[in-house]
Amino acid sequence: MGQGFLLSLLFSCTTSIHIKSEQIKLEDHLVSDSSIQSFIAPYTEEMDQQMNLKIAESKNDFIASRPGSNLMNWIADAVFVNQTKTVRLIEPTFCLLNTGGIRSSIGKGDVKLKDLFKVMPFDNTVVWVKLPFRSLDKIASYLVDSGGEPISNATMRNGKLILKGTDQRKANTFWVITSDYLFNGGDHMDFFQESIEVIKTQKRIRDVLIEEAKYQKVLINDTIIRIK
Repeated sequence: MGQGFLLSLLFSCTTSIHIKSEQIKLEDHLVSDSSIQSFIAPYTEEMDQQMNLKIAESKNDFIASRPGSNLMNWIADAVFVNQTKTVRLIEPTFCLLNTGGIRSSIGKGDVKLKDLFKVMPFDNTVVWVKLPFRSLDKIASYLVDSGGEPISNATMRNGKLILKGTDQRKANTFWVITSDYLFNGGDHMDFFQESIEVIKTQKRIRDVLIEEAKYQKVLINDTIIRIK
């Protein structure tokens, strides 16, 4: 008998139904199954070994702090460099992420895989977004209001966002390398609604950070405040 039919039957019946129930304490009836624990143990040990694998070193403490910090710079630079290694940039391009997405710091010493999982625990992916140049002023205003976000290949001075290596007077459009979360309106970055073109890489930002940390071997400590 289908569940929908049974519910219909119960609600259409005029007979009053009384159900007597008794509260049962689950902890009195559950018994630990040692065979399950034995089955899981090897996988847990393997995961612990992988997470404790050293992938790089840090000569400094890396922290996130608005308007800018070494960790914010490192993350934005890692994403920008990783995404543009094999790309010939024709139009102005920079990286914009969010401070709120950084959930931990990186301490001085060995950098382990688990450290980057703590820094970026989410499965957000890298997205390229092409915007009309008028959107640049909206991004600058957002950065002023938010107090600062991770950016790469760009600086902001006196409320003006300057993209490196380009003549902004001749540009009509520009690219922002960001996350799918922000592109979809996260943290109220509404200027992404003006997108002209979008490239979804499906590559996790966390995986990008792991790749770049392994490549650098010693994390690059850039303490320059890019947003002033």
